Amino acid sequence: MSNLHRGILVFSEARETCLELLGKAHEVAARLGMPVTVALLGERVAAEAVDLGTWGADQVYTVENPRLERFDAHPYTDALTGLIDQVKPKLILFGATKRGFELAPRVAARLGAACVSACVDFDIAPGTHEIEARAMIYTGLGIAKYRVKKSIAVLIVPPKVFVKRALNDRKAEIVPYKPKLGEPKLEILEVRPQMAAGTRLEDARVVVDVGQGFRQKEDLAIAQELADLLGGQVSCTRPISSERGWLPEWLGLSGRKVSPRLCITLGVAGAIQHMVGIRGSEVIVAVDNSPDSAMLVQADYGIIDDLYKFVPALMQVLKTRQLRAA
Repeated sequence: MSNLHRGILVFSEARETCLELLGKAHEVAARLGMPVTVALLGERVAAEAVDLGTWGADQVYTVENPRLERFDAHPYTDALTGLIDQVKPKLILFGATKRGFELAPRVAARLGAACVSACVDFDIAPGTHEIEARAMIYTGLGIAKYRVKKSIAVLIVPPKVFVKRALNDRKAEIVPYKPKLGEPKLEILEVRPQMAAGTRLEDARVVVDVGQGFRQKEDLAIAQELADLLGGQVSCTRPISSERGWLPEWLGLSGRKVSPRLCITLGVAGAIQHMVGIRGSEVIVAVDNSPDSAMLVQADYGIIDDLYKFVPALMQVLKTRQLRAA
């Protein structure tokens, strides 16, 4: 890669994550007089480009092709690397989604670029234009600082790391781009969407997180009632899902990551792997009957009590307050 590379390119199929990445990209690029570009991939994506200038984009490339309607890493990689070769950005930001994790390493390998995962901050040094990045290591217990010597870098950024910022009276240039795609390597025979109800865990303002302190599956009704009272969602640790099969998904290093305003853990041990999934919470309240619980140490507020006694008492107080407010 040559020194002609400049600017930042953003890609994420998750709109909120894309806007968050744009907020930080605009902050860094504006200081250096560099452009910020967004790549939108799909069969018909032009309508999604209309307001991206408001969030920090200078250019939006709409990359449309029937083969991009359904996600397949091979044509998506072809399309992105072709666009990158034309735009020549210095830095490429991917959201840490399932699609982002599939694409970012492929794109980096194709470009011969550096790739940093779990990135929580980045900058481009004035003058030298060296890329500096900070990323989580040891399942979030530490932060590593990287200085990228290559002329182009790919960063994979988790959701909720940066804040989206609306900028008034800005419009982005919308540029259609026709990608050159290689021969298909995969045939998608059928797509079965996963059924979902209510708010996604990642969007929940309140999460009630259950662990192995629950004795039987039927007792999860306690957690669900508490979540309903607070307008939240129920989540769980990996053993509750993968070993007991009580809930379909879990939070943690190998599961989902959430950033609610309030996370209430009930009978959760506080393993490091699970803390990765909830560490983005603004406030964590832990309920456990063991004073030696690791979760109590890591929470903002710890309550040493039997969850089977505490939760019903808490719900009674909440119901009483709701009745008074009505």
